Amino acid sequence: MIAPTAIVHPQARVHPEASIGHYCIVEEDVEIGRGTRLDPFAVVKRYTTLGQDNHLYSGAQLGTDPLDKKFDPGPPSCLRIGDRNVLREYLTISRGTQPGSATVIGNDNYVMPNVHIAHNCVVGDDNVICSCSLIAGHVEIEDHVFISGGVLVHQFSRIGRLAMISGTTRVNLDVPPFITACDVNYVAARGLNLVGLKRNGYDEEAISRLKRAYRLLYRSKLPLAEALERIEKEVPGDDARHLVAFIRKSERGICRE
Repeated sequence: MIAPTAIVHPQARVHPEASIGHYCIVEEDVEIGRGTRLDPFAVVKRYTTLGQDNHLYSGAQLGTDPLDKKFDPGPPSCLRIGDRNVLREYLTISRGTQPGSATVIGNDNYVMPNVHIAHNCVVGDDNVICSCSLIAGHVEIEDHVFISGGVLVHQFSRIGRLAMISGTTRVNLDVPPFITACDVNYVAARGLNLVGLKRNGYDEEAISRLKRAYRLLYRSKLPLAEALERIEKEVPGDDARHLVAFIRKSERGICRE
């Protein structure tokens, strides 16, 4: 399943049921899993691992050198990608900067054309990243996040699970789980991501608990530490605990309403 015009290094490990299209380049120290498909002109560079049933579209490049002036191309770093990811045209995903470090992409993500995911990012599962969004280095994205088109995510920022980022937003603070965030200059909370919650099976009771947590966090006028304590005491469930833990881990600070 390797096209005659593709260039595949003899030391690349390509599963017999993978498909490598015309004019693709697969460098050494690459592993490509069963059922993964590379469309014509895709490039997979050294130290990249692709799991099963991924689809890399034309012109996409994986494992590129980091856009980091401190990067030393000698000691290896890597890019690890899980299973069933759709990686569309002309996107780029860089490997880690520091020797032995990694950029990590989970499973079932849909990443649209012309997206850049920089070095040392950690992206979870079932996320959608829309066209022309730029994800800077060391960003953490949890699961079931929706990032609209043209979003700019500042380095070391974190986006919690089931958050939604509106188009052209500049994410320069941590975005807590379950909320919708927008604004051009400074990212701001704009309520719960109700559409995302319902699509992921949240019933009215679960959404009601998250609404209670949101009101305590953003509209009670309580100091942040006190609001988190109130959420712990008054809002039951794993989602509320995850929200509190995410915020307490924040180093950049969270976006406000």
